[in-house]
Amino acid sequence: MVDARTLDGFQPGGRVSGEMFVPGSKSLAQRALVCAALAHGTTRIVGLPTSDDVRATAAALEACGVSFATAAPRAVDVTGRPPGADGLAATEVAVGESGTGARLLSAALGFQGARQGARGTTVRVRAAGTLARRASAPLFAALARAGVGVVHEGPAGGWPVRLAPAPPPSDVTLANPVSSQEASALLAALAAHPGERRLHVIGRIPSRPYLAMTIAVLGDFGARVTVDSAGAGAVFRVRGPLAAPSDPIAIEPDASAAAVALAAACLSGGALAVRGFGRASRQGDVRIVQHLAAFGCEASFSGGALRASGAPMRGAERDLSGEPDLAPVVAAIAAAAALGGAGDSTLTGLATLPGKESSRIEVLARALAALGLEVEADATSLRIGRPRGPVSTAPLVLDPHGDHRMAFAFALLGLLRAGVTVRGPECVAKSWPGFWGDLEQAGAHRF
Repeated sequence: MVDARTLDGFQPGGRVSGEMFVPGSKSLAQRALVCAALAHGTTRIVGLPTSDDVRATAAALEACGVSFATAAPRAVDVTGRPPGADGLAATEVAVGESGTGARLLSAALGFQGARQGARGTTVRVRAAGTLARRASAPLFAALARAGVGVVHEGPAGGWPVRLAPAPPPSDVTLANPVSSQEASALLAALAAHPGERRLHVIGRIPSRPYLAMTIAVLGDFGARVTVDSAGAGAVFRVRGPLAAPSDPIAIEPDASAAAVALAAACLSGGALAVRGFGRASRQGDVRIVQHLAAFGCEASFSGGALRASGAPMRGAERDLSGEPDLAPVVAAIAAAAALGGAGDSTLTGLATLPGKESSRIEVLARALAALGLEVEADATSLRIGRPRGPVSTAPLVLDPHGDHRMAFAFALLGLLRAGVTVRGPECVAKSWPGFWGDLEQAGAHRF
């Protein structure tokens, strides 16, 4: 249960140490859920996390007629409804705050077969919370070019949106994607249909490791995806349909959550191991160990665990274009280096951050400046410099603007200086409902 306190946070003095298990990856879980929903047969998924985003995606799929049955603790059997006469069927679907779920469901519902594609049939996809102010215009433009009726009832390119489904053509074009999730959504929707189709992507695909994750999950369900480079873009050839795998789908721990815990250990003088990761992890965020090492922390990936200890000893320049969700955590590490006089840092590759749950570069820059640091920010980068004068010790309340990753970053900043608290701490439930209690149990001093 998420603590409903108005303010929460951590304070210096404790040590985050030992071994920790973090929730399952919501990115992997949502991809597995949608693929299972579109597949022939019944898929068993184990290790499903209880985060708000995953719950919302599962509820949306259930509203579309997908069958869920509890098989064991933390295991669920999902019986799919592949495209056709008995495909996904709904007149309205609520996707909560999940950008991943919203994009995957919008494409899947847009490219339904006969039942949803009957003349005059539409489905309304609606959002809540921070998702209501986000957009995915390139995805909806791709669906519209492919024959799907798209009528936005809110912000242009966003949700709520009313879709008139259509069968997918042999070729679909996605131009200048703002998120890798747009390519992921179209690939999954196309893979649900038998035969080969092509997704033409014009322009650079942001956060490419997340697309690789999607392709790997599609492979678990029997789809084949190959890619050919095409100048500034790519052509993906996808052959479906999707079929439930014979073995259960195991959801790996969330590497983004592990990054927060590892950073907490480094900033509090502790030593932590987060277990459950294989060397063939599909999550690009396991590269947190490389980023921590760049700042002089002791960090490694061994024995099925991500491990970290030791305070930041220097500033660093880090390109986070492949794993932008790590930017808030790395910014907190950079802040520690700057406050300790160890050096300035520059984080680049942040072009996708303004379109997240909050305008993350702006929110981060404002918090770091309030901490007394010299900060320079633009649309794609953040420079974090040493303070020019004495740092205030007055109480400081930081507002994450409903963004779970901002709340995690601000919690880490509390380990650097007394009096830092986070307003609206319950937003962490989006990905890690037990965050505050879990870190406290691991040794952090709670506000």
